[in-house]
Amino acid sequence: MQKPSLLVYINDLYFQSVIEEVAHTQNLDVYFATQGEQLSQLAKTFAPFMMLVDLSGTDSEWLFRHIGSIRVVRPEFPIVAFISQDQEEIRDRAEKYGANRVLTKAEFVKKLPDVIERYLLGSH
Repeated sequence: MQKPSLLVYINDLYFQSVIEEVAHTQNLDVYFATQGEQLSQLAKTFAPFMMLVDLSGTDSEWLFRHIGSIRVVRPEFPIVAFISQDQEEIRDRAEKYGANRVLTKAEFVKKLPDVIERYLLGSH
């Protein structure tokens, strides 16, 4: 049986290691996209069970377009974004474009195992 896979876009090595550790603990495959087009294609064709997106960078505008295009093709696909503490405008835009949940970095580290488990079980 194939392991569930998680699709991730992130630039921060610390958060990448957190995600890898949680994925290993929960027996998941993790695929890290390095650009927006790759992120969109993998989300649309590869069929991961959920996607994590780092929106804390200064240039996240292009990510909103990709989140929106993924949402059109896969309306039920779980997209979880994380932001820096003081990015309420980014939070609002992420939700508008289709992110199911938006967490601050501190919440992300604390809640990631539970969030993944809930989406795996379908009880989000």
